[in-house]
Amino acid sequence: MGGMMSLSSMNTTQNASKSLATIHLDLDSCVHVYRAHGWSYEADDDPLFETGLKRALDFFAQAGVSATLFVVAEDLDVPRRRGILADAVTRGHEIASHSLTHRKLTSLRRDEKRREIFESRERLMRELGVETRGFRAPGFALDRESFELIDEAGYAYDSSLFPNVGRARRIGVDHLSEAPHRPFSGRRLVELPMPAYRPLPFPFHPSYSLALGMWYFRLGLRRFLRSRAPLTLLFHLTDFADPLPEERLPNLMARIYTLSNLDVRTKLQCCEQMLELVRREYQLVATSQLLAS
Repeated sequence: MGGMMSLSSMNTTQNASKSLATIHLDLDSCVHVYRAHGWSYEADDDPLFETGLKRALDFFAQAGVSATLFVVAEDLDVPRRRGILADAVTRGHEIASHSLTHRKLTSLRRDEKRREIFESRERLMRELGVETRGFRAPGFALDRESFELIDEAGYAYDSSLFPNVGRARRIGVDHLSEAPHRPFSGRRLVELPMPAYRPLPFPFHPSYSLALGMWYFRLGLRRFLRSRAPLTLLFHLTDFADPLPEERLPNLMARIYTLSNLDVRTKLQCCEQMLELVRREYQLVATSQLLAS
């Protein structure tokens, strides 16, 4: 037996050879999805948020993983949503900001950007009683001014950029990499990038892959694996939520963008497959652990 490696030692060695991956969940509700596309949502309840987040928390619990939830802070104004968010904190998930009202930062004045970035962090920390270290811009849309405000607000990291040299030039960052890095010299802010996907036409995170098919996720993941960079696996509430009722869908595009064309069982089965594919290749850790490594 002396020459044999124990099972626990084998698992440790195998994990050490894997790149790290972390799980994120963007909490875009019906209101925010519709607002982003210029549609109005008039109902008092929001089944995308309520069924999506509850089912996502159960999904993560069953899988034995911790996620980072990117919260639109105005959802704290709604008691039912606030209660589910409090449950997420109790379950040990990390909380990050997805802005105050989910408006596209690059279309706002400086004072409006500042409010979206600063006030969202302050509210999440104060009202949920947690440290809020991360930020993701709605629509992944950032400019240099927004980056500077994110740093000034005290966030430790941003997770909005897809590694792309052309985009780096447009927003004026000093550095852009597939691995976590500091995009600006002399600033403490770290960028935890989204997975590079080009020359594919779209990101391969679950929402797109649910719309396009599992083949797309497998292809994107296989290509990204070559970089050996950490992976950010980004889910959205749409990936877990009940389909919206017909009367809540103003057009065909709303059906697609909320993934209301798919039943819950199909979405969950696909999400399970995606998570298992990632687990085979990566060691799953919390965002805080990934950034500390």
